[in-house]
Amino acid sequence: MTSEVAERSLLRLYTLAGDTLHGHPLADAVLEAARQAGLAGATVLRGTAGFGRHGFDTVLDVMEYRPERQPVVVEIVDRQERLESFIADLWARGLPARLMTLERAELVTGQAVPPPERP
Repeated sequence: MTSEVAERSLLRLYTLAGDTLHGHPLADAVLEAARQAGLAGATVLRGTAGFGRHGFDTVLDVMEYRPERQPVVVEIVDRQERLESFIADLWARGLPARLMTLERAELVTGQAVPPPERP
């Protein structure tokens, strides 16, 4: 396999399934905004449990099922300056205060090279 490495950035937004933005699930709204902005790629990851400054969040509470407490992470990859602009746009749209991280990432792209033929 041949590969190329390019420097990009990774934005992570930590939220809960019950969080909304203008009446839509927050993760879905951010994903759609990233698509409309033409960013390189995004993924929504849904977890079963997590904890942070606001306590412990789990879908399976001891007493009841609480799907709105499901931890959700939105990951978006693109160039640093594009992600910084995207974050500013999200704040302008009314994004609620949520933990976000922005870090350097190495984007590895490759093209499969067929294995050599056996004699």
